[in-house]
Amino acid sequence: MARKGSFVQAPQQVALAVAAYRAQAKGQSRVHAQAPDRSRVQSRAAFLLEQVCLAPIEIPPCWGLAGEHLPNAQCWELPPVELSDAETCAKLSKLGIPEEEWPAVAGAKASWQARPRFSTVGECDAENARGHQTYFNDGPSAMVYSGWGWIENHSVRDYAKALRLGFSGIKAEILQRLQSTAICDPEYIQQENFWRAGLLVCEAGELLGQRYAEVARARATQADNAGERERLERMAALCERVPARGAQTFAEAVQSLWLCHVLTCGEDGINANSIGRLDQILWPYYQADIAAGRLTRDEAVELMAELACKLYLEYDVQAITLGGLTADGENAVNELSYVILDATEQVGFIRDLSVRLHRQSPPAFVRRAAELIRRGGGIPFIFNDDCFIPALTERGIPVEEARDYAPIGCIELTIPGKTNPHAVSGWFNALKCLELALFDGLDPKTGQQVGPHTGDFTAMRNLEELYAAYSAQVRFFTERMVYHCNRGELLQREWGPLPYQSVLTDDCIARGRDLTDGGARYLYHAVTFMGTANIADALAAVQTLVFEQHQVSPEELLAALRCDYEGFEGLHQRLCHRAPKYGNDIEWVDALAVRATNDFIALMDTMRSPMGGRYFVHLFTFYFNLPYGERTGATPDGRKAGEPLAYSLSAHQGRDVAGVTALLGTLSRLPHHQAAGASAAIIDLDPKAVEGEEGVERLQILIQTLISMGIGQVQWNVTTRERLRQAQQDPEHYGNIAVRVAGYSQMFKLISLDLQEHIIARTKHTQI
Repeated sequence: MARKGSFVQAPQQVALAVAAYRAQAKGQSRVHAQAPDRSRVQSRAAFLLEQVCLAPIEIPPCWGLAGEHLPNAQCWELPPVELSDAETCAKLSKLGIPEEEWPAVAGAKASWQARPRFSTVGECDAENARGHQTYFNDGPSAMVYSGWGWIENHSVRDYAKALRLGFSGIKAEILQRLQSTAICDPEYIQQENFWRAGLLVCEAGELLGQRYAEVARARATQADNAGERERLERMAALCERVPARGAQTFAEAVQSLWLCHVLTCGEDGINANSIGRLDQILWPYYQADIAAGRLTRDEAVELMAELACKLYLEYDVQAITLGGLTADGENAVNELSYVILDATEQVGFIRDLSVRLHRQSPPAFVRRAAELIRRGGGIPFIFNDDCFIPALTERGIPVEEARDYAPIGCIELTIPGKTNPHAVSGWFNALKCLELALFDGLDPKTGQQVGPHTGDFTAMRNLEELYAAYSAQVRFFTERMVYHCNRGELLQREWGPLPYQSVLTDDCIARGRDLTDGGARYLYHAVTFMGTANIADALAAVQTLVFEQHQVSPEELLAALRCDYEGFEGLHQRLCHRAPKYGNDIEWVDALAVRATNDFIALMDTMRSPMGGRYFVHLFTFYFNLPYGERTGATPDGRKAGEPLAYSLSAHQGRDVAGVTALLGTLSRLPHHQAAGASAAIIDLDPKAVEGEEGVERLQILIQTLISMGIGQVQWNVTTRERLRQAQQDPEHYGNIAVRVAGYSQMFKLISLDLQEHIIARTKHTQI
């Protein structure tokens, strides 16, 4: 079965521009006559509908599932339309655009994507935010944080609702609201605006299946063999029903799910728009079909494998989640959980797959996960319900709904179909705050006063005084990060509605509000805390060598840091090798990491967004530990200027020297049960540690142990340093090896050199 290649080619780029042009109620739509100017939310909904109208309907050979991505799926922004290009002009003519309208189509990009820099919230307060831009900051504090505040291509939508009701059923729900709400209600005009956008979304959903059904039916009549005719007729029958109406069989449910995901990516791109708890979404249909004799287990595996092929990307964070708990607290693992694991193994390529475990998870399910992990590539990765459900409930999510959590993309948690989660809304480099605390808020590389004055390190008498200075730097920059996240929230409310995501998010239809306008049941921002291990190592080094043993004076340490240890090699070696390190089950060192992490979580718990959203914390770096490391000078843990930070909660590369058990001891002390955005760590294992049936059993026991120890989320690599060097040196012959990178897996040869070196440097544990 051929995998999909690039689909954003010139003709589709033109179609995308035409869709944007028509969505703004300009020109003549294929389904709607020219209308008065639409509101922004209605334009966004119309854009999705126009894409469905304009998309070429392709049905490649062999596929049982219909549906290819819409042009917007992989475009982060609208592509330019070059009127000097003959192919472009031919496509415009084919789409029925009069020549006099071509310049307007070419200009649609500017009006569609223009974003006011500060929107209705006024000019940026230079005193409070230091004049930095609303999005990823490019000023001095960019070394410390980024504030985004805009939710984009990070979602888990209520696909179960779409499968159950179909878009016709959702349309009926919206129409009922329109008809039953008094037009004199003061909120009606705003609600009507959103509901009309929702109707356009439902029309897009109905039309998408209809178009595939028509093409499949027509081709079936021309098929030259019975097998092909049967395939096309079966596809037509599926698409005639779904996603317009509710699914009744497993095949209909899978087809509907895929087309719903096509629409998701057409609205908001692919990236981390994720599927959610697939074994729970599809279980009723699987169970009913098996009981009725309409489906065999092998047929279900084949269909799940085909869905995996449809979802396939080289860089894939379209997350699928299995296992966990039901709403009433029972074990949620079912036969379909195993079917999906089997299909994942069968396809043989990387698919973003996680399993939710808890103390009572079936041992057979844990073992099956261990068997897949042993293959390498980091799939599946593990989420601990015993940590994350309490983290969510303590922050206002009812336990019945917290039990339904699923990760978005890498590790970011959401409640599917109920939340506007603002995943990775901000990034915070805590190690830079420690560097600034050592230099009284001054950046030693630039000589610029970046942070507040928090005291002269050479006059500090103990670690508590240094920690107080660090905490003051953290608060200073956290407040500014939140400022920018809050601005992004307000800007998106005005400029970036997501009407399709909203109709598949609880309470948006009932409230008549887009989820960017307060429609979702739950609203929060989640920000990442980076530098945990390095802070612990740096503080431990200062405590040991400066304040306890007096081997290093504060003046000497600052001098060494300023010149990146050049001329201070002896001091550098002492910091690297004589000071204790995080990741080796040293309780007092780990306590430093715990304190810094708990303090940041407590600080974020006090923050609120303009629409009342809370701030959750990801204990996670993604691959941003590299660029933020580049912006951070030499630090007392022995890390040199520009070197990466440690990945998420993992030990700094090569410093976890006491073995896996010791590393787990360290990780178990961290506050995973307070990380409502999720935590992350990568454990690298030598293949010898998991050889044979005994190796699988050891890995299973290791997984069950870390769950019982309260460790939140773990990802895996099973490889050797030598194998990775081989792949690096000869990628053509040896580079086709999958590795866990930073919340995602990818072929080693496709990873940048700096990330390759980071992965190679991690400790490869040889024993469990």
